[in-house]
Amino acid sequence: MKYLRNPPLNPVCVSPLQSCAIALMLFLLLPLAATAESAQQKWAGNWLVVSEGDDQLVWQLNADGSGYAYGFNSGGRLTHGFAINWQLDGDRVRVRTGASVSCKGGVVSVAFRGWSRSTLLFAVIDGRHWLQAGGGLLSFQRRLSGWNTPKAGSNCPNIAS
Repeated sequence: MKYLRNPPLNPVCVSPLQSCAIALMLFLLLPLAATAESAQQKWAGNWLVVSEGDDQLVWQLNADGSGYAYGFNSGGRLTHGFAINWQLDGDRVRVRTGASVSCKGGVVSVAFRGWSRSTLLFAVIDGRHWLQAGGGLLSFQRRLSGWNTPKAGSNCPNIAS
């Protein structure tokens, strides 16, 4: 009965001005979060990449930030690779490497020793180029629709075939 006669000083309802402010804040912040996710989604996929110092690379980028980077010799045979963890942050990409992939005796070998302590930083130059801090340029040539992740114990892939 006390509360019916003397309502509390702090109203439970939100004023119309506060409601507008909350709605405006949500209206402005939600698209920013969706844009960051959709930008990473646009890069997701399997890419043929050319890099300084390597003949050919395949970068497998998953929208969840996981992936692999594979290196191939001039004949198209797998020589090395790494599990990667990547995150797009505006016009910057952070990449950490993990498991190493190699080709021994024609068979894929995978070893995981934990994630590297160092992070590779790239600046997104445009829709096809990333510039690594320190100078290396990755040129994303085209998407590879038929790429399959090499599994440990399987035959080493050949990018030329």
